[in-house]
Amino acid sequence: MSTWNPSHLSSSVIAHIRHHPILFSSAIAIVPLAAFLIPSYRGFIELGRGGLPHNVFGWLLQGALRPLALNSTRDQSVFQKPGISSSYEPHGTTRFLQGELSPRRGERPIIPNYVAPQRQMTEKGDEALVNKMNSHLKDLASHRSETLAVQGSCLEARDSPALWMVGTRLPKYLAKTTTGEIVHVHPEASSHMVLSLSDAEEAIAKGWAELHPLSGVMGLIPLPYVMVYAPRDEEEFGVWTRFVDAAVAFTTAELQ
Repeated sequence: MSTWNPSHLSSSVIAHIRHHPILFSSAIAIVPLAAFLIPSYRGFIELGRGGLPHNVFGWLLQGALRPLALNSTRDQSVFQKPGISSSYEPHGTTRFLQGELSPRRGERPIIPNYVAPQRQMTEKGDEALVNKMNSHLKDLASHRSETLAVQGSCLEARDSPALWMVGTRLPKYLAKTTTGEIVHVHPEASSHMVLSLSDAEEAIAKGWAELHPLSGVMGLIPLPYVMVYAPRDEEEFGVWTRFVDAAVAFTTAELQ
């Protein structure tokens, strides 16, 4: 009866490595790569549904977009670049926020480093808050039905309601990007909206919002397309409604 010989096995493995060095090196390289890719994919799925497919293809697509994305979604210097306001004239540098905007309390929520979907993973709002926010959008649309409507989003999952500018000629910065979509709310109660350059810069500076990773990139979405964090109480819900009012005032300013 033969016995197991560890030294014989070791010699056999070394011989295989010598004869197939590329194959062995590739196998070794896969281990750390998998250690990075698997958590990344799981994190993407944990974000929930958004504008990209909620599967491996959506994860790969957002990864392919990463080289185009902004280095920082909180860098306000992008608003100071020469000629940046020309695409948003004549109202891009106008402040539409009503009243003084106080700094947001505490730290910003955690936003995972994915191109899309953009979500906050801490300080999330619940379903009741999301419904309340969407009801506010519906109320706005009902009072201005000639220019506003709530329809399915073109930037998020199709069943996500969004506030749209309708029934009139769109500003160029909307026509070429969101096709008229102004605001939508995410399942955890953060939201995306198009503010004026001035309002977007102030919202970011005072801790209420940050840019989308593709804001202003290659004309995909407007530069002042920001993610406003989920309201944490009634006072912050009131601030959120002021942001929405400012977004509507900016995007419809040419109609006034």
